[in-house]
Amino acid sequence: MSTSGSWQDRDMDAESDGSIPGMRRWRGRPPADRIAARREQLIEAAIELMATIGAAETSMRGVCRQAGLTERYFYESFPNLDALFTTALETVVNDARDQLLAALATAPADPEKLFLHAISAFTDYIVEDRRRGRIMFVESQTTRVLGDRGYELIEQFTTPIALTIGLGTDGQPVPDPSDIALNSHAIFGAMAYMYRPWLDGAIDMSRERFDNHATRVLRNIADARSSESSTTAG
Repeated sequence: MSTSGSWQDRDMDAESDGSIPGMRRWRGRPPADRIAARREQLIEAAIELMATIGAAETSMRGVCRQAGLTERYFYESFPNLDALFTTALETVVNDARDQLLAALATAPADPEKLFLHAISAFTDYIVEDRRRGRIMFVESQTTRVLGDRGYELIEQFTTPIALTIGLGTDGQPVPDPSDIALNSHAIFGAMAYMYRPWLDGAIDMSRERFDNHATRVLRNIADARSSESSTTAG
């Protein structure tokens, strides 16, 4: 009876701390935590390989080797490589979006300073881990699956920029949804073709000058309006 009681106690402990019932702790960590930790290892491995050799050249064995895990643990969290690469892309883009939104929430009221504050916050995010720029601006378009998901993520990331800059411009009409959508995609393209050569050292420019230049470029893009001219033409 004492043996039965000990197993019951373990099951109760597992359920009380959010573990998976029937699975034992390992070194004091519940199974759910171990699964989550292995998932993070795989995502980090994918980010590293996408930023170095590229998603198109990365195999499942390569990811598992980089993560220090077996294929059995890969399938524990992801059905295939596309799902893992998509998750890695989403992680990088969503973290960038969150950092940008936090910067906009704490930005100065003056429009010029607000835009520069937001761009500087994004540059901080990219410079902190240069793999992020490669994944956002290059790898997001290297496979069909990543391209499709990357297209969806573009608006999530750049719409706050386009909307904030567009609404803060004196003398310009309020942008309509089509203006915002087109400007969002144009902003992403401009950022990709500015940040990539600057990060790679192809354009030798100080951080201060780069942020100021990027701010001016994005402001000009966000000022674009077709809604008013279309209404007039109609």
